[in-house]
Amino acid sequence: MVPLARPLRQLVVSPRQFFEENPPAETLPIAGGVVIAFAVALTLALLLVGSMLAGAVDATVTMDNPERPPDFVCEQHADDPDSAFSEGCDEPKTIECDAGKLIQEAVNDQLWIGLVAPFVLWAIGTIALFAGGRLAAGNPSFAGSAALAGWAALPEFARVIVGLAGLWYALDDLTISNLDGAPAVLEAALASVEPVLLVASVLTLLWQWSLLSAGLSEDADISRGAAAVAVGIPLLVFFVIGAS
Repeated sequence: MVPLARPLRQLVVSPRQFFEENPPAETLPIAGGVVIAFAVALTLALLLVGSMLAGAVDATVTMDNPERPPDFVCEQHADDPDSAFSEGCDEPKTIECDAGKLIQEAVNDQLWIGLVAPFVLWAIGTIALFAGGRLAAGNPSFAGSAALAGWAALPEFARVIVGLAGLWYALDDLTISNLDGAPAVLEAALASVEPVLLVASVLTLLWQWSLLSAGLSEDADISRGAAAVAVGIPLLVFFVIGAS
């Protein structure tokens, strides 16, 4: 197993040498830890996104009052003070709510995605790498494929950081007071950072391609070129799906 004190510099600078000295299957526990750490980081990132979006909105929305029973209930029982169903019928039908707070709550409801998605992608990546190694006439180990799929989460930390920085820059000093035009305003604000986000995504893809090609070549005992093709195809598919 790779000593915990070992820096990741070698993995970043020379993944081939790293995996030659540390067979992928032996790094599985640490790679699994990377996935867990990324799931936590992604969840925290979603919280920050919700906070930034909520902070950019200065508007209220009219919505049904959850404290008031439906109209058909009040119509039948409002005049009967002894009826338990009449409770709350004197409340207003609608209330004004802070739109920013509602956005934050909506994002919070989706936090499970940050916790679950990395593990789903880890499983899919494991299968893709194992199958790719086999199709390339290699002999990959399932543990090695799982480890490599876990290491693929490492470059994603950089993309998340760039994405958060880009969103913060786009939303800085932005105030949305009209929710009807919010999508157009957000689209215009994000247009200035989209090239940077695209470059970050491409660099992340290339980093993953280099890392996984070196690891699969070692684990499956195939040439670096064959490993590059076996890794490149599923990575390109993931990239296209993510960009669409």
